[in-house]
Amino acid sequence: MKGSLHLTTVSGIPVKIHWTFGLLLLWVAYETGKGQFDPWFVFISIGIVLSVFFCVILHEFGHAFAARNYGVQTHDILMTPIGGIARLERMPEGRGQEFWVAIAGPIVNFVIVGLIWLGFLVFEGIRLPIFTIEFWEMNNGATSYFRIIMMANGYLGVFNLLPAFPMDGGRMLRSLLSLRMDRQRATRIASYVGQAIAFGMFAYGILQGHPTMTLIGIFIFFAARQEFNALVRQNRLTTLRATEIMSPIRHDLFVGMTLEKAREIIQDRSELSYVVWAGPGLPGGYITRERILIEADSGQPGSIDAWVIPSPVAIPPDFSAGQVHAVMQKHKLPLVLVFDQVNYLGVVQWENVIELMK
Repeated sequence: MKGSLHLTTVSGIPVKIHWTFGLLLLWVAYETGKGQFDPWFVFISIGIVLSVFFCVILHEFGHAFAARNYGVQTHDILMTPIGGIARLERMPEGRGQEFWVAIAGPIVNFVIVGLIWLGFLVFEGIRLPIFTIEFWEMNNGATSYFRIIMMANGYLGVFNLLPAFPMDGGRMLRSLLSLRMDRQRATRIASYVGQAIAFGMFAYGILQGHPTMTLIGIFIFFAARQEFNALVRQNRLTTLRATEIMSPIRHDLFVGMTLEKAREIIQDRSELSYVVWAGPGLPGGYITRERILIEADSGQPGSIDAWVIPSPVAIPPDFSAGQVHAVMQKHKLPLVLVFDQVNYLGVVQWENVIELMK
């Protein structure tokens, strides 16, 4: 992602931090430094924030290592002011696999809680510290740090178990539903559940005067909708074939044609690029609409030959829309021809592929 700084690489997974994370630290320093400025208190506050976000990184590594167990690699882990993102190359869709990948993150948080609890048991002799009011009184600087980290991880673990996208609980719910129904229907139900929870959080925030809860509700509501829409787009890219998104071939632009003639031919057409033919059934290249219009109005229009980009790429008819998108994006192609090794069947325009992404 643009604007991110590479921190380190762990087990082949790059860990990056977005530049806006620095704004969070500045805000923490400002808030804790207001009034009677105490550099030590500011330093401790920033240290606690960094410690919590280190736990968030461990949470994301939980997802990454669980995904790797199913053959799914992680592009990177990115830290932002609102949390961490483990960018998996895809979400595993095998039976129950998404559930274990999703729950791995909260498990990491609960393990951290357990380790701190064990520390209090061994060194302080407190057996059930989280169930005593006295334990949460931050009156001892040496142990208050661990209490805060313990509380933060408990919150992160429980909050992420909410059955609402984009939290891990939403993905866990979808995975469980997928055991009995197709993935798209499971995602739709999980999305509706997430939106219902988001509406409840929003209403509670409004009625009780908690703006943070209100904003979280709004965020979850739109994230839940986006998750379903993203799956619909992914299904389109997976199921549609090149022959279903191609346009008919038109033999109307040829090598040697003047720019004036080309402009006259395309004036009633809406495509952004066109195949230029060296002869019937023999593509010579392609030219963009913008180039035709610019050069035809240049004052010295000539043949289109000087502006034809040679050898348009041909793809097989059984290519999925996703594969077509990958080829066109990688080579920055405005169009590709669909070819069955005998005949050219049609042409796929970039704008038509992009329309599938909406």
